Amino acid sequence: WIFLGILFASLALGLPIAFGLGIAAVVMAVLSDIPLSILIEQSVRGVNNFPLLAIPFFILVGEVMSAGGIARRLMELAGALVGFIRGGLGQVAITGSMFFGGISGSAVADTAATGSMMIPSMKQQGYSGPQATAINTVSSVIGIIIPPSIPLILYGIVTETSISRLFIAGIVPGVMIGVGLMVTTFIMASFGGAGQTRKFRLGPLWQAFKAAWLALVLPVIVIGGIIGGVFTATEAAVAALLYSLVISLVVYREFHVRELWGMLIRTARLTGMVLLLLAFATVIAWFLTINMVPQTLVTQVQSITQDPFWLLLIVAGLLLLVGFVMDLTPAMVIMAPMLTPIVTSVGIDPVYFGVLMAFILGIGLLTPPVGTCLYVGCGVGKVTMEQLVKAMLPYYATLLIMAVILIAFPGLVTWLPDLTAVRGN
Repeated sequence: WIFLGILFASLALGLPIAFGLGIAAVVMAVLSDIPLSILIEQSVRGVNNFPLLAIPFFILVGEVMSAGGIARRLMELAGALVGFIRGGLGQVAITGSMFFGGISGSAVADTAATGSMMIPSMKQQGYSGPQATAINTVSSVIGIIIPPSIPLILYGIVTETSISRLFIAGIVPGVMIGVGLMVTTFIMASFGGAGQTRKFRLGPLWQAFKAAWLALVLPVIVIGGIIGGVFTATEAAVAALLYSLVISLVVYREFHVRELWGMLIRTARLTGMVLLLLAFATVIAWFLTINMVPQTLVTQVQSITQDPFWLLLIVAGLLLLVGFVMDLTPAMVIMAPMLTPIVTSVGIDPVYFGVLMAFILGIGLLTPPVGTCLYVGCGVGKVTMEQLVKAMLPYYATLLIMAVILIAFPGLVTWLPDLTAVRGN
């Protein structure tokens, strides 16, 4: 309770969550007569982890994609593939997010990159500003499900779950979510009349494919390499970065080497924020463990229900509430060590739960008051928060329906990693 009190007080004061966790750790150590040197040991242990190297590499891959013309070519290919479906560029934006999210692993990067490219054109096709922004913003949640995924990397580290298996498990639900959003866009366009379609032609599709095929090799490197056992998820991040740099600098030639410095600075800042958060969250997790908090929670929840479906519904509801008041990254590193023992105690696969948890917390990125993607979407689309949330209501319903489907049918998530038998980090 001391931890929760300090955490929510820090949120109310507007402190960064990492600082709130650090203050809570120091207070609990003093009250427990634990040497502060142990806090340093635990925080270093939290970030002294080889798979964490994947985070800066995938962040930098997203930066290179945006500046090097890779993202634009993927969006053009998406337009040639699905631009004929009712909803026009709305369908293109969602498909493009599936392509882009399958390489960058960041919902915020997806919102900024695809939104800046798609929203002006969507407005010209009859979409209102809020409608166009809503589609681009809500589709960004796909980027944290389809591998690679930074939230899944964090989940794998704090729960000691195979990141490679988590990546493979995210493929099917990520595609399902994308299809669900496309169906919703189709229905909305049928009633609203927005979104001009284009005729499907093999010629433009072939031209778009020729321009983008080198970019399409990137997800093949990441997923194919992991499934084939060529490298781990961490090594896949390095391979993806090297490949994206080569085709951006040598083949496409759309940015100069000197621009890499700015990309490296932005990557270092974001990585530093994540690592500081993870360091202090590791200390908090250690405190909770030695005080038997996860074990107590398991006992109390099992007294309510041991049915996996109802337990997951309860946990999903809790995660939705957490997502309203906390960003995805801190929520993942704080909640995953506490909730995973609860669900595994009734036989739920931790790989499945990791994907479900990332998706549910990803919805929090799209909801006020702290939804990061909402604020990015408002800035890119030049709309107010109220306008954007109102336009997103049908998509909220779609995401909740998809969450219930994934809860009811866990096999949709687990069958592919079980089939490929991927192991390791």
